[in-house]
Amino acid sequence: MVLRITQNILLNNALRDITRNALSLNEYREKLSTGKELNRPSDDPAAFLRILPLRNDIESVKRYQQNAILARDILNTSSSGFQDAADIMAEARKLAVQGANGTLSQSDRDTLASQVNQLLKQMVGIANSRLGDRYLFGGAKTSTQAFTLTDNENATFVKYNGDDQGVSLSVAPGVEVAVHTPGDKLFMKTNRSGLTFTGNTGVKGGTGASSGRGQAFLEISHTGFSNLPTGVSAGSTASTALGNLSYTITMGPPNTITVGGGTAVTFDASSSDLEIKTSNGDSVYLDMSAYAGSSTSGTLTSNGRMTWDGGGTYTSIDFSSTNLHVKNDTKGEILAVDATGILRTGKEMVSFEGTYDAFNSLIALRDLLQNKGGLTSGDQAKQLTALIGELDKVGELVLESLRDLGARSANLDTTKDRMGRLELSMDEALSRDEDVDLSAVILKMTQRDTSYQASLAVGARVISTSLLDFLR
Repeated sequence: MVLRITQNILLNNALRDITRNALSLNEYREKLSTGKELNRPSDDPAAFLRILPLRNDIESVKRYQQNAILARDILNTSSSGFQDAADIMAEARKLAVQGANGTLSQSDRDTLASQVNQLLKQMVGIANSRLGDRYLFGGAKTSTQAFTLTDNENATFVKYNGDDQGVSLSVAPGVEVAVHTPGDKLFMKTNRSGLTFTGNTGVKGGTGASSGRGQAFLEISHTGFSNLPTGVSAGSTASTALGNLSYTITMGPPNTITVGGGTAVTFDASSSDLEIKTSNGDSVYLDMSAYAGSSTSGTLTSNGRMTWDGGGTYTSIDFSSTNLHVKNDTKGEILAVDATGILRTGKEMVSFEGTYDAFNSLIALRDLLQNKGGLTSGDQAKQLTALIGELDKVGELVLESLRDLGARSANLDTTKDRMGRLELSMDEALSRDEDVDLSAVILKMTQRDTSYQASLAVGARVISTSLLDFLR
């Protein structure tokens, strides 16, 4: 049987050849335009199974690098802030040294206190540093101002508004770097040790734990008497002696009264505000004008109260308590005192040892320079000298935080470089499977183009042939 070659067969063959060559040419054109050997899974399913995980890994490495860049920006900004904080503590120390000079007048120290107050505000500003709209030292509360300063006649303190969670960023597989560290761990580190009272009221630290920080002023005042003999009442002047005081009344003439082992004082019907000195030199003021009893003796109690928030909260004194809790409602803190040795009224400067930080050390320095405790010039200079040591400790804590931030930043740079090398290695591996060999693709595309042009030429000849061509 002889196969007849018809015009339709020729046309179909020509069309098939043109289509095949056009598809082949387009394939190499696509590879050349995309630069990729594989543009879809069907190009090489086996190779594509290797490429997909590599692409995912490269994207992960890029995210790690982006996190590292963000983390470095945050840490660098934080480090800059702590460098400024270290400079502030150094300046505060310099002012404390100047203030401790016993030749300075109170006016001179007030001027230094004004400078310290400005340093305090600058320190709070540093603690509230931001990068963009994110607070750096508020822990996970990056949208909340980290610290607030309260400064009024009754109290000056800084409150931490953040949390203790912190924020970390993944900068490498299994590697996280803390970027938003809780600010209280940086600016308010403490190592509580004990209490120191600077005064002569007789108060001491209690057996319980106190929660106060830095420096405070405890005011002890007289509130009245109990266990007075019939016919005796409080005088119009506030007494300075406190506690349980023995008394002896001797009816004369002359009539005398002795309180607290002091010198006997005569009294009569005009003694409405009689001052009676105890053996310690403290004063008790009694109204003896109505006393008509006989000679007697006993023990009276000169009652008192304490406050360390400027009169916001008062605590009555229990002279038998070794662990009396004096509340500070303004700060929400407790001062535990031993009241058994309290002898007199007055103001005590309380130092919560080991709790000075970047804020309350500046507050303490300012208040000492302003002499809010009513110290003598010599005692004021002495306390300023003692505070210099606390300022040095706080300065070292600030530098410690600065070193920690610097170390984290350095480690971050090392990790970022490692991720960069890893990305380069993955790109090379991906390139071997995915990228085209340009010279080979150009050569093959040229070959396919030649074949395509030839098939077009042949097709044109086939299409142009007709019966009329054979009749000519």
